[in-house]
Amino acid sequence: MGVQEKYDIRKCDVLIIGGGGAGAVACIEASKHKDLKILLASKGGVSQSGLTPTANGGTGTPEVETGFNALVTSGNFLSDQNLCWYLASEIKNALQKLRQLGLEVHQRPGAATVTVPPVMALKKLRRQLLEASNIELLEDVLITSLITDNGKISGATALDLTTGDFFVIQATAVVIATGGLAGELYPHSSNNPFGVSTAASGTGHAMAYLAGAELVDMEMVHFVPVPLGPRWMHLRYSPQMWTAVPFCNRHGDVIEPNVNSYPGKSYSYLFTQGIFRELEKGNGPIYVDHRGAMEPVYRPKSGIRASEVRAKLIRLLAIEPRDQERMEIGIGSHLSCGGIRINEKTETTLPGLYAAGEVFGGLHCFTAKSLARVWVFGFAAGAQAANYAQGRQKNGELSFEQINREKERVFQFLEPKRNPVSIGALSKKLPRIMEDHVFIYRDKTGLTEALKQIRTVKEEVSRVCVSDFKRFNLEWKQAIEFSLTIEVAEIITESALAREESRGCHARRDFPKQDNRKWLKHTVAK
Repeated sequence: MGVQEKYDIRKCDVLIIGGGGAGAVACIEASKHKDLKILLASKGGVSQSGLTPTANGGTGTPEVETGFNALVTSGNFLSDQNLCWYLASEIKNALQKLRQLGLEVHQRPGAATVTVPPVMALKKLRRQLLEASNIELLEDVLITSLITDNGKISGATALDLTTGDFFVIQATAVVIATGGLAGELYPHSSNNPFGVSTAASGTGHAMAYLAGAELVDMEMVHFVPVPLGPRWMHLRYSPQMWTAVPFCNRHGDVIEPNVNSYPGKSYSYLFTQGIFRELEKGNGPIYVDHRGAMEPVYRPKSGIRASEVRAKLIRLLAIEPRDQERMEIGIGSHLSCGGIRINEKTETTLPGLYAAGEVFGGLHCFTAKSLARVWVFGFAAGAQAANYAQGRQKNGELSFEQINREKERVFQFLEPKRNPVSIGALSKKLPRIMEDHVFIYRDKTGLTEALKQIRTVKEEVSRVCVSDFKRFNLEWKQAIEFSLTIEVAEIITESALAREESRGCHARRDFPKQDNRKWLKHTVAK
């Protein structure tokens, strides 16, 4: 078990990691078991950080079989069909639960998509988290690793970002709802509005992997068009930008007259691959031009206050596209279809560990269903984790060998180094490597070179030295998270190298065809 130092140890029955939509509803669902103590740890303020507040709020609600078929086919038959069926059959129940919690759920008559304004939803959920007698909310707390005991989850190590204090959380069950990985891996990303990071860095994926859980389909990173230039980095990805307007190259030739012709419209990997090929030919930059449009591109949805607030903000910032010059388009990361392997009960391959939201894999959905998974599997994970905790007589034992090792890892970044490297400089190398070799199109030569460069950067992490202070040391936080992000980049590249075919958003130049005979199966990292 290792030598026990004097650690601040906080005990709970269920630990939720992540304060976005999935984590918040998981926490509330678990708290229905009044005899259990629930703890939610969020590295930022709930409703003020992470990916959920930047989302558009659209949530698909088709009929069950229609939704199931769409999930299976849009994922090129790689999606776990049990997950597909659970999502399709439970989304309406999840939305009803949101209504019962007092959240706004807007649906126009006959529409297959509802809007759940994410910021307002999280603000209401935060108030309920604070009011619940058996929930403890820890904001500005960074979970750095998971602790295991004989192949089961037993807790986590944590860093209070406000004080720099390292402490331990002992838990019977853990729900990991840390969001996506795409925001920090590529130079451009829809995850970071106006270039401000939402810290979608894949730390949850790495922590689960290092604790012994399996990851699945990590090569499947989804890309979308993004407006280039800080002025044009709108409030995350907004499909209105790309509909009803042609895309032109630098010569003025129309290269794409109508993105609505693609399955998934502007979310389609086929559309993004087409833009990339045009850029490769040297015909970039690529532009869209909304000048002269009869209506504003951003039109608020009637009766939805969040939509009206967004439209007002765009007017105040003077970035309404029809009032500007033509807009240059690039390609950025959007979301990961791969992640922690779960079943329809949100159970991972590590007993006691559950996953919800974008952090889990095996569900290849590119449109409004990506937010639906936040609510559906968030509620499910909270319920399942609570049931698991209630069935256990005591928490798992804490491994002080693991805890001591993690404390040493976390605090070594504050120690002076003989040949130091700044985390700012090091973190800029990784996106360039990924864009050069693990982007829209991949091949063995590029992926092999990427692995070599990623591992060189990984070795340099031990030389990172940050300023030696502990309170709100964001450079320290970045170093801790980057050491996990680089792990994720290596796994993505290894997975892309293993999948010798092209399927969906994973395209290999040296294996250009989809190969159902050999590759209608998952890649698994463990």
